[in-house]
Amino acid sequence: MTMQTFTGLEYLKIDIANNYGLDKKTWDYRLNWFEQNQHQLLNLVPDAKEPALYYAGVKALKEVLAGQPIGYMVSLDATSSGIQILAALTGDRKAAILCNLVDSNDRQDAYTLIYEYMLYHTNEVAKIGRDQCKDAIMTAYYSSTAMPKLIFGEGKLLEMFYETLRTLSPAAWELNDTMLAMWNPEAYSHDWVLPDNFHVHIKVVDQVKQSVNFLNKPYDVFFKVNKPMESGRSLGANTTHSVDGMVVREMTARCGYDPKLVSELNELLLSGAPMGTGISTDADRMVMQLWKNYQRSGYLSVRILSFLNQGNIGHVDIFTITKLIQSLPRKPFTVVSIHDCFRCLPHYANDLRKQYNLQLHLIAKSNLLQDIMSQLMNKNIKINKLDPTLADDILDANYALS
Repeated sequence: MTMQTFTGLEYLKIDIANNYGLDKKTWDYRLNWFEQNQHQLLNLVPDAKEPALYYAGVKALKEVLAGQPIGYMVSLDATSSGIQILAALTGDRKAAILCNLVDSNDRQDAYTLIYEYMLYHTNEVAKIGRDQCKDAIMTAYYSSTAMPKLIFGEGKLLEMFYETLRTLSPAAWELNDTMLAMWNPEAYSHDWVLPDNFHVHIKVVDQVKQSVNFLNKPYDVFFKVNKPMESGRSLGANTTHSVDGMVVREMTARCGYDPKLVSELNELLLSGAPMGTGISTDADRMVMQLWKNYQRSGYLSVRILSFLNQGNIGHVDIFTITKLIQSLPRKPFTVVSIHDCFRCLPHYANDLRKQYNLQLHLIAKSNLLQDIMSQLMNKNIKINKLDPTLADDILDANYALS
């Protein structure tokens, strides 16, 4: 099954349905809802989940139908971006199905699926709502134990919760345990470099108590200190967040590329790039660094295009650079993002979705997890993905952005 595509007008209709509260429905359901309610859209503003955005979408639609240009951007959200990244990093097909990273002939909601799985296996969870369960799930995938304990207590229900996550996302969940075991009790910080040469530097900060006397009374004062800790739970969350941030940077740069720069690079590639003439400028050094990051991680950042020139392009593989350029959208466009919510003009939404699928596909094909863990452990680590065939199915995902 290939990814469904739509016209700009259809994306505007989908955006209105999304902001009404139907973003968890299929594309067809949303479009059908619009057709059935187009005569009363303004009357439905008070019932919308996001009334301001809903009204803005309806107003933009009215201008389009009147033949006027609009600057209104439609919004498409990643469906559980944290789980998507964990699934891509580990090759976890079960987790990928949960979060629409591969198609299942429907628009899935990971939090509802996990909740309903627990509901099926125990009646006790019925006492807890889906939204409460979502709070526990979101934090659990980032190695937190506090929220799951708060929601489910410390008995059999909590055990069932963890067993559910282990069953429905085996490799993604195992990564949590692995990251806990990798904690270095002597480290003052945890550091790694991402493929786009973004340097992650996370200080280890512990809380220290000190007693002071004031007016002959003792008081405990607490403050934060950068020092090693015996154990910590932040590695998994910070790793996922760092990759999440890289995806946003890559999406913004890929969709908003400089057409003049790409045209010049294409001419250079067609003319037969010369051998490298040395490493002497900052641009040369950045090209070599980004290429080294690619060779190490298997993920090539689009940043490299900004530094390539006639003097250094011979230091990299021409076929790989050509393939990177060919993967860009046919026309550049502006993307505005807030975390995993991406906004663009309606006519570019197909390209936006394709680029997002491509980024998760490239991550799933890469050795990015292996690279990050090797940097954290300061030694080469070999990691085998649970399902190495997952990557290609991501390209056709229908609801990775929804």
